[in-house]
Amino acid sequence: MTVTKLDALRATALKSLTTAGFTDATATRHNTTTVIATVPVARAAWADFALASHTVLRLADWAGRARYALFPARDSSAPYTHTVYFRATGPGLAQQDVGKVLCHTVQIVPGFNTEADIPKALATALFTDPTRTGDITISRLA
Repeated sequence: MTVTKLDALRATALKSLTTAGFTDATATRHNTTTVIATVPVARAAWADFALASHTVLRLADWAGRARYALFPARDSSAPYTHTVYFRATGPGLAQQDVGKVLCHTVQIVPGFNTEADIPKALATALFTDPTRTGDITISRLA
């Protein structure tokens, strides 16, 4: 069996989390481009540190678990997109968007930005302020 980039990413993510003391971390292949790792939400700050060497996008917590989308390095330098489903809060949010799951397509240009920059792109598009990433909670990518 050939080990794919995602299989290798899954293994290194689990190794990073295990080395950081996580005995209950999970990492599963989500689709052809993403691995989803989870840890208990109470230890999310440790997981942020343990996964810092990867291209990571923090997702919304689910069922008491902090979730992280991890992405392998791309072989191509061609731009590509992700459709992102998210919620936004805070001042300046249009009334029709309050409490709703929003959808936006974000372009990734290898060498310029990564999936880790998605919250900044969403904050810029929604609030014209890239520093408001804390007002964005990403639920899933398509």
